[in-house]
Amino acid sequence: MSQPRLALVDYSDSSSDDEAAPPPPKLRKTSADSAHAPAPESLPSTLPPLPSRFLDLYAVNPRVGKDDDPTLHGGRKRSIPHVQGNWPTHVYIEWYLSRTEFDRLDALYNAAADAAKVADTEFKLETHLKSDLGSEQPLHVSLSRPCVLRTEQREGFLETLTDRIYKARLKPFTVEFTGFSWVRNQDSTRWFFVLDCTTGPKNELPRLLDLSNRTVQSFNQPPLLGTHGDGSSGFHASLGWSLTKPSPEVEKKVAEAVKMKGNGVTLEDEVTKLMVSVDAIKVKIGNVLHVVEVGAHVGDEACETRKRRMS
Repeated sequence: MSQPRLALVDYSDSSSDDEAAPPPPKLRKTSADSAHAPAPESLPSTLPPLPSRFLDLYAVNPRVGKDDDPTLHGGRKRSIPHVQGNWPTHVYIEWYLSRTEFDRLDALYNAAADAAKVADTEFKLETHLKSDLGSEQPLHVSLSRPCVLRTEQREGFLETLTDRIYKARLKPFTVEFTGFSWVRNQDSTRWFFVLDCTTGPKNELPRLLDLSNRTVQSFNQPPLLGTHGDGSSGFHASLGWSLTKPSPEVEKKVAEAVKMKGNGVTLEDEVTKLMVSVDAIKVKIGNVLHVVEVGAHVGDEACETRKRRMS
């Protein structure tokens, strides 16, 4: 890594149907009904969060066009041009945020974006915490560069990577976050404000990156390298991005903003208390998401890779 470094609803074309059909009659509530109705304070105030495996069903964004039109993506360009029969592929760890985690990271992003704007009115830091439509999104830690597979390579790639991860006999682990930095993509077309993370208590992230690199290289795709070129460091989750390189003044103002004290702690203090548990690796090939369990072994039928096709 280089340093800076959904459901669809059909609506009627007219309101004639609404005008033709009278509203249903209101039901009168009886005293007996009221007697058995639960008191408002006894009703649950919140619903339990959805499991992350359910959210995997909606992990692929809807396609808005085959052509590389940056106006559809906030000025971003495809790192790999779309070619019929090629399948964009990415290996990563996904981090679904709790309400507390999202609020802390969103507060930090907003402080960083505001500070960057003060330093340079032309600089705009976009968020990775929300989609273009404003819905909350998970973050991820990459284990591969964006790469491309041909149609006939998809199954072999997934089987090879899955087999290597199972044979490594890794156990689920936790990574912690240590601070912030700026990094750029391979083509220097985008810069990212990122949350740096540790490699795991037993260096699990470098081991997973090595397995991913060996797999993508065996399919003639470029590996993802760490900051020092050996894959041993540089793991991060991206909080925001920009189409322009942050100036030294932007970097300085953002660093000051995240270290500004409030109630005795800084935004950086709050965020570096966060951690993510890693129990699965995500492999997205085209519009199909695959989940490879960490801790599964070859032959464990209950832990075979789960494939979910997105429509």
